[in-house]
Amino acid sequence: MSVEAPTDAAEAGLLIAAALESAGLAYAIGGALALGALGVPRGTLDVDVNVFVERDAYPTVLAALHGLGIAIDDEAALARAERDGMMVGSWAGMRVDVFVPSIPFSHEAGRTRVRLTDSAGRSADFLSAEALALFKRLFFRPKDVADLERLASVRGARLDRAYVRRWLVEMMGEDDVRVRTWDDVSRRFP
Repeated sequence: MSVEAPTDAAEAGLLIAAALESAGLAYAIGGALALGALGVPRGTLDVDVNVFVERDAYPTVLAALHGLGIAIDDEAALARAERDGMMVGSWAGMRVDVFVPSIPFSHEAGRTRVRLTDSAGRSADFLSAEALALFKRLFFRPKDVADLERLASVRGARLDRAYVRRWLVEMMGEDDVRVRTWDDVSRRFP
């Protein structure tokens, strides 16, 4: 049984969060929606959500998405989750990216997620600013670099830069370009 299609990505994110919570699944909204919730609004036409579950719970994740009316091919989604660490669906013309644990930091991101409430009193779990910064460093697309600069500027001293750097070095090595660009962002946006 599907629900009425959302009119924008923010509404879709909250509906997905509610469905995952109802299914008893640990999750956090990420991407541009998390960026906006953390004080750096940016338009988006998609929903990114991380689920912090083991492989045997993937069917439960898919069932929660299907229950909303999200179009997703289970077989292709499961294969892509194994290969790429994510599943992709579509809902009301929006892309829905569901990231599954595929790197050691995934579990840390689940541990550090934050509960935020919007002005209408609706609550959901979001990636912490530090987890979002780290994922944006890993993706390393031009829009992620711009998002990260804005996040560092807006969050200021509330962003634990040493924590992000420590995880980057652990995963990528001290000499990786992503570590050097993080150091640059940290210097330019203290």
